[in-house]
Order: sequence, then C-alpha cells, then structure tokens
Amino acid sequence: MIEHPSPSGAHPARANNDARGCIIILIALLLLGLFAFVPVTAMGSVAVALEDAAPLLKGLVVTAIQGVLLLPIYALVVLLTRRRAGWRPLAALATVLLLLAGYLLLSGLLRTLFQDRPNGYALALLLLGLPYTLLAGWLAPRLAGLGPRRFTEMLGLGRADLPVLLLALALAALLTLPWPITGALGDTFVSLGLILQALAENLPLVLLLWGCAFVLLNATFAATWLSGLTVIFLFSLMLAANVAPTGDWGALFNAGVLLPLGLLLTELRARGRSVWPVLLLLIAYRLTPRLFVDPRVFELQGLPELQHLYSHLAIWFALVPLGPLLWLLRQILRDKTFSRGLRLGLSGSAAAFLALAWLLGYFVLGAPGFTNDSYLIIMEEQADLSAAYSIPDREARLQYVYDTLVESAERTQSPVRAELDRRGRTYRPYYLINMIRVDGPLLSVRRFERLPGVAEVIRNPNVRIYRYPVPFPGYTTLPTPPAGLQENLAAINVAGAWALDVTGAGIVVAGQDTGYEWDHPALIRQYRGWDGATVSHAYNWHDAWSDFDIPTDADGHGTHTMGTVLGDDGNRNRTGVAPDAQWIGCRNMRRGLGNPGAYAECMEFFLAPYPPGGDPFRDGDVYYAPHLTTNSWGCPEIEGCQPDTLEAGVAALRAAGIMSVVAAGNDGPACETASTPPSNYATSFVVGAVYSYGDNRITSFSSRGPIGDLLKPDIVAPGYEVRSSIPGDGYGTASGTSMATPHVAGLVALLWSADPALIGDIDATEALIRQTATPKPLNTICTSEQATQTDPLGLSENTPICGCGDVTGTPNNVYGYGLINAEAAVKAALGE
Repeated sequence: MIEHPSPSGAHPARANNDARGCIIILIALLLLGLFAFVPVTAMGSVAVALEDAAPLLKGLVVTAIQGVLLLPIYALVVLLTRRRAGWRPLAALATVLLLLAGYLLLSGLLRTLFQDRPNGYALALLLLGLPYTLLAGWLAPRLAGLGPRRFTEMLGLGRADLPVLLLALALAALLTLPWPITGALGDTFVSLGLILQALAENLPLVLLLWGCAFVLLNATFAATWLSGLTVIFLFSLMLAANVAPTGDWGALFNAGVLLPLGLLLTELRARGRSVWPVLLLLIAYRLTPRLFVDPRVFELQGLPELQHLYSHLAIWFALVPLGPLLWLLRQILRDKTFSRGLRLGLSGSAAAFLALAWLLGYFVLGAPGFTNDSYLIIMEEQADLSAAYSIPDREARLQYVYDTLVESAERTQSPVRAELDRRGRTYRPYYLINMIRVDGPLLSVRRFERLPGVAEVIRNPNVRIYRYPVPFPGYTTLPTPPAGLQENLAAINVAGAWALDVTGAGIVVAGQDTGYEWDHPALIRQYRGWDGATVSHAYNWHDAWSDFDIPTDADGHGTHTMGTVLGDDGNRNRTGVAPDAQWIGCRNMRRGLGNPGAYAECMEFFLAPYPPGGDPFRDGDVYYAPHLTTNSWGCPEIEGCQPDTLEAGVAALRAAGIMSVVAAGNDGPACETASTPPSNYATSFVVGAVYSYGDNRITSFSSRGPIGDLLKPDIVAPGYEVRSSIPGDGYGTASGTSMATPHVAGLVALLWSADPALIGDIDATEALIRQTATPKPLNTICTSEQATQTDPLGLSENTPICGCGDVTGTPNNVYGYGLINAEAAVKAALGE
C-alpha cells in the first residue's frame, strides 16, 4: 500500500513525539512549580491560620501539609511513567522530586522537634539523613526505570579527580578570602558545633542533588546542559523550601542570591567524576562566614556589620562570573587534550597561591585564634543588705554594703575556688553578685553545679575583636549649636532649674557604656580625673574587657549619652542637663555587645572603685563611689542574661544609696517589651523615650510594660534625634531610649545638688520625679492586635497609642508617670 503524506505534510510519528515532548515539558514544569509552591504556601497559610499556636504545632502541621501535597503526586507520576517508552526523562525528574520531597519532610520534622537546639538537629539529621541518601542512591535508578546501579555511582562517591579537587580548593580559598581578615573565630566548641551543622545541612543535599539527581537526569535527558540547568534550579528550590517549617523567610533570599553558586557547583560536578569537589566548595562557602562572624550583631540589628556586608558583596560579585567563565572555557577547550600533569600543575598552582593568601590573611592581617566563652558559677546565697538602709552616713553605708558583700562572697565561694585551684582553672570572682567567672568549656564547668551552695552555671559569651571594624554611621553630624536652648532640653524645662543656680555641682554620675572620649570639649572639664592641668584615670575609669587603659570610645554611644547628662564645652555647646556635675566611666561593651560578667564588673567598680590592676576584693575604695549610674544598655538572653541574672547587683547598688537610671529598651511599640535586664527590675528607675516636639508623643521604638506586676517605664524623657557629643570632638544626633535615659540621670544630679538630703534616698527621689512630671494619660486599652504590634525600624510616628496591661490614665505602661519636668522637680527639692 502506498502511504500518502498527511495533509499537514508532517510525519505522524514525529508529530506524536513532538506532542509528547510538549506534554512532558508541561508536566515537568508543573511538578517543579509544585515543589516551589507548596512549602512557601503551607508556611504562609499556617502562620496566619495558627498565629497564636505553639511553634511545635505549627511545624508539625506545615510538615504534614507538605507530605500530603507532594509525596502522593510525585509517587503517582513515577508509577505512571517509569515503564513507558519515551517518558523516562519525566520519570527521572519525578523520582528526583520524590526523593527530595522525602528529604524535606525528614529535615523539616527534625527542625521542628529540635527548635533552638541546632547541634541536636544537626546530629539527628546526620544520623537519619545519611541513611536516607544511601537508600535514595539504591532506590533512584529502580524507581526511574533504569535498572540496578551501584549506589556509589548514583551518589557520586567515586574517586575524586585531583585537578578538579584542587580547582575546588582554589575557588574555596578565593570565595572565602575576606572572612579571616574582616572577622574572627568565636568559641572553640561553638565553632565545632557550626562545623557539625554545616556538614549535616550540606552533605545529604550534595549527595541528593549532585549525586542522584545529576546522574539520573544526565542518563535520561537528551541535552546535558538541560540536566545541569535542572540541578541548579533544584538547588535553588531546596534552599527556598527551608522557609518551612519554622518560618525562615530569609531562605527565599538565599534561594535567589545563591543561584550563581549552584551554577559553579554544577560546573565542578560536570568536570569531575565525584561530588567531593562540590562538597568542599559548598561547605567552605556556607560555613566560613558563620565561623568568622558573630551572628548576634545580625540578630540584634537585622544587618551584619559594615565590613562584613562589604565582604558579602565582594564575594558575590566575584562568584557571579566564575561559573559562566569556567563553563565557557570548558566549551572552548572541549576538543583539545591536555595531559593530567598540566591540569594538575595549573590547578595545584592556583590552589597553593590562593591557600597561601588565605593563610597570610588570617595569621598576618586577621585575628588568629579562638575567642572562647566563659561561664558564671552563681552562688545560692546573696548577701542580706537590708540593714544598710538605716545607716544615715553615706560613706559608712557604702562601706557596710561593700564589707558585707565581700565577706559573703569570700565565705560561700571558698569551696568552689578551692576546687577551681585544684583543677588549675583560670577564674575571676565577683562580690556584688555572688558568682565566679570561669574561663573554659562548659563541659568542664557543669560538675560545679553539684557543689553545695551553687545555684546555677550559665554561659558568659565572649565578644570577638575584629581588626578592621567599620561601624554604621549611627550619628547624624550636627556641629553647629542651635541659636537657643536645644529642643530636647527645652522640652523638660531645664532652663528654669538652671535659673535657680542648680547645675549638678558636687554630684558624680557614673556611666557604663561603649566607652567615653574623656577629653571631648564637652566632657573634659567634668571628668573627675581631670584637674584642669593633669589627668589621672585611677578610680575614674575601668575597662571590663581590659582593652584600653584610658577612656576610649570606638563606637560613640557612651560619649553621646554622657554628653546628655552633663555635656558643656563653655562655648554654646551645652548638651547636658547637669553641666556642672562630674563623671566617671566603665566600658561594659565591645562592638556594642556585652555579657553578664562585664556588666556586673562595671557595677562592682562603681560601688568601690579600685586602681588599674587592683583586686576588687582588697583594693576597692568606697570613697570614690559615684552617686548614681546612667545605664543606656540592656543584657538580652543573646548576651547571656537570664531575667534575674543582674538583679542582685542593681539591688546592692540601691542598698548602698547609688541610684540606677536605666533605659527601657527599643523593642516597642508592643506591650511587655521593657523586659530586658536591668529594665525589668523594681530597683531600676526605667526611662522611656518621647519626641522633643509637639505634644511629646511616645516614640514607636520605646519599650512598654507591664513586666509582671511592675508598671514600666517609670518615666519618659526626650529620645528622638537628641543632639550630643560624639567622638572626634564633634556633635551629632541619635535616637533611642539610650538617649532619653541620661536626661533623667542629669535630673537626679540636679535634685541631689539642690537638696543634699536627698542623696542616697532613692525612694524619695523617685517619688519627687514622678510627682512633678507632666502627666501623659491614656484613654483606651490596647486590643490584642495593638498589644503585639511591631515597627521593626521604629520610624512610625502614627502608631496607635493605647494602654498596655489594661491600664489607662496616669501612671501607665507607656509613659509611666509622664515627661520629666526639671524646673518643677528642682523647685520641689528646694521647697519652693
């Protein structure tokens, strides 16, 4: 029979093949889209529907949704296509997606069960994930209809091609070069945990993607470039899927940013016979910044430090062209044959050169070594200081508190110190809070929890020293003073207090902060260690980090806050509330981060200052104690503080008659956010922040109460764009409850200068400030939605203001007793 051409002129078999090909492509795109869609949608839906549910329940529900929507569909496609001629590419893709979905469910379930325990999650993932990948390597070819194959072949576990492995080493050194220079290693055991986490997160992923998926797709796809492109896309999808089950929305950003890395890794896999070069580069790229960068900065401010931000950008711009460049070179040279010796020489030279550059950067330009954490052994007994309140003489009261605290610490710490000495451990005892800081790993300290008299052992995280820090420009330079009184000072009516000839003379204010530029024109005259001709820092300055022998402020925060307490250069730059008070200082933070030990050490120095190198237990001299402290800092859990860690220290200072004025924090506008120590203590006088202009509305960032049964803040003061001193003899503006707090410290200095009988009478002083404040009543109670509202940048001036803790009127948990009024308070102190 003579076959006649179809009317279209196309061959029927070819037309059928073309139609089938289109259907396969369409189904493949739908399957990939489903993989991208389900984790994100499931997480978003559960986050809304179960907003108030426990994280464990949310995670389990998200994981279950993913399992129900992904596994049956992929399994069905595999069963329908694995034995159909011409459908093997789709069968292979569906098999890969089925195995990846199974791994997602496994890792998601473990992540849900091990929330806040990253090392436990990593260990569980290795113990369960590796057997899963081995099973996947055995199962994959059978599911895809390719027949049995060695699982070592399927997983890419063959012998590595040495030139390609050296090329991967060279690329790893190049793409991680900035980190050993701009960063520093943290604690040894924390670093080991990070290595474990990186291995757990990346090893199964590499085996599944550049092992199973790469082999299956290459064996079934007509074009190798298409299989490689699919693996790259799958890598991005796996990263994006990490948004579930814990709501890590940053995973979506990683999925886009790391696409060039996926291309480079796939190019390495195409050049070699195994996954080892891929694994080396991927772990190096993702692990190194985690090792060398303190994650707490990002968690606290939402951005890495500038030098690390620049490092990320430089690495990314270097990464983007590398994959295409290597692919292009391979295409150009594909028909040329090079000896193994030549390939080995070229890749080996590149690896040696870049590895040497990396090591030189680390040991010569960087900060080599680990910054190990320490631990605090906190004793059960904290001294009873109640008798101090009945001692009328200030110095006798201070001496009683000091002696009582030292005696209690010496007596109760003796067995623990003896054991530490026996074991050759380095330690530093404290008396203000009865505790001992021990240098060394937590495993070796846990045994002390069982000793009689020990309450608990907590971590005291260290802070790394970066050789080349680039601070954020946190201060808007404003060198020219205003024509009249600064707006923030006018808002509290301080000129009326000055008109009564009350300027803080005779009062010493202590500040613990990032440090201080002692010779700033606005601060030098008031520094207690300066007599107009010579300077002495003994008893006037202490660095809890032992970095600086003289007052120094690399950050600027401390210099700014002290300028608001008492700054005055005598030449129109009067930034302070109490310009004739004196100050001493203690550096409690490094790079804006502290720990319980450093905060307690500064408190201890203020009770009984001691000379450089002195022993706080023997050389403390209460004669040099300040009258009050200003505290524009907080110690969150990320810095090692539990809610009550510093409470005994603040209480001891109060018993000694030293008033602690404390910032409420910048976690508003939600209710119950003034909870970071020491703002959560009844013995702290806590300050919120308002705008200097208009009706002095509360700022969005100012933290609110209540804290348990405590009404917080106690009072408010200007804390938005406050002009004060900054390092470099300059002036600039900054915002925060850190800026509001020194206004109140300055007011206390005015009151105690005006009426010396108030000195040390903290209850009376607080009552006077509250009674004379300008009330800021509230009329409505916060709804549940308003009570949890967020404003991450603290920029909104239109956030609804309502009464937290069901409290309206005055006082309340937003404004406390209202805005301080310096003139009214000083007049009341003078009896006018």
